[in-house]
Amino acid sequence: MNKNVEQKGNSGGGLSRRVFLAGAAGGLGGLALAGSSLSPATAAGATPTLPAEYYRKANQRTAAGTQYDNINVRINGDVARIFVPQTAKPGGAPVPVVWFYHGARTDHNALQAGFLSHSEAVVDRGSIAICQTAGGTLYSHPTAVALQEAGTAYMNSVFNISTNVLRATSAGGALAVETYARGIIANVAGLYTVNGTYDLRAHYDAGGIQRDAMLSAFPDVAAIDAANPARHAASAWQGKRLRVVVSTPNESDTTVPPGSHGLALQQRASSTAAEASVRTHTNGHSTPGFVKLDFAAAMDRWGVPDAPVVVDTQAPSVSLISPTAGQTIKGTVTARISATDNVGVVSAGIYSGTRLLAAATKYSASEWRVSFDTATVPNSAYTLTARASDAAGKTGTSSAVRVTIRN
Repeated sequence: MNKNVEQKGNSGGGLSRRVFLAGAAGGLGGLALAGSSLSPATAAGATPTLPAEYYRKANQRTAAGTQYDNINVRINGDVARIFVPQTAKPGGAPVPVVWFYHGARTDHNALQAGFLSHSEAVVDRGSIAICQTAGGTLYSHPTAVALQEAGTAYMNSVFNISTNVLRATSAGGALAVETYARGIIANVAGLYTVNGTYDLRAHYDAGGIQRDAMLSAFPDVAAIDAANPARHAASAWQGKRLRVVVSTPNESDTTVPPGSHGLALQQRASSTAAEASVRTHTNGHSTPGFVKLDFAAAMDRWGVPDAPVVVDTQAPSVSLISPTAGQTIKGTVTARISATDNVGVVSAGIYSGTRLLAAATKYSASEWRVSFDTATVPNSAYTLTARASDAAGKTGTSSAVRVTIRN
């Protein structure tokens, strides 16, 4: 068992709403095209609308190119942000979930702010990333615990979860430790905490702004002691795995002194845990640059698998729904493209020969649309095709359609 490993390390580090086209022989030269306003929740390959969802940024891409949906949901009145790789589907194949616990004076938006590079690295593994507001900066207050329980029930009701991992920073350490010690989330592979809070009474006893922070979350000292993660005996860590990242020397982190928090947690757990390892840095209370790779290494060590990779071997199947062959059109016309793929279509457009006339935008799970004013081009006959591409770069082309413009 890897119980007490000391490693010292230094820090390390849409398309436009209107498209104007140049002239093209035999094409719709000079045509001005306007895209439709679309619902991203129905995009091809996108995550289906989640229960209690109220906002999303669809079809986001990590630096490595993994496509995911950035979704906000309300759980018992509290807000959570969830990054769902488009390979993970509700009720589908088992998928790991990484729970991120934010610091003080922040909320669920930390997933796309301070945690962004780390949460997208999780998505690159095929795992879902989630960050609950959990009432804000409530540490391990019973309200925060109740919201964690509600979040756990929500995720279990929507996704087939294979493994859970806890990733905390600063004040978020308290709820993460409480969650793991009490078994609020089942099947946790491990906890990775960076400069994380552990002993709430130590914060209170330190006085000053730390005492003020405790009294802003708890009514009195008795309530602090009752919710203090440090109250759990060593037996609570039997067989569990922890990776603690703290500053050295201790006094370089004046916000969460390691001797009272991260190191105290490691010492409490070391006699019974399957892993209670420590890595140090010299950044004070700031997160060191090595954390992203070190966290990934911890997940590998804890046996958290990458989600299966979907191999894209098929080009999209494409047809031009409208206009139809032989049709005479005038005025403003909406071109409709049907495009489906075994993984997902990422772009579609209308062509004349080899020239792209206009890029379309998603309208539904299988349809893309683009509108244009036929009065901007001469009356004539035109040959049109539709093309669509997937993330693997494979392209499908529709049959050619001959139309006549007569205004």
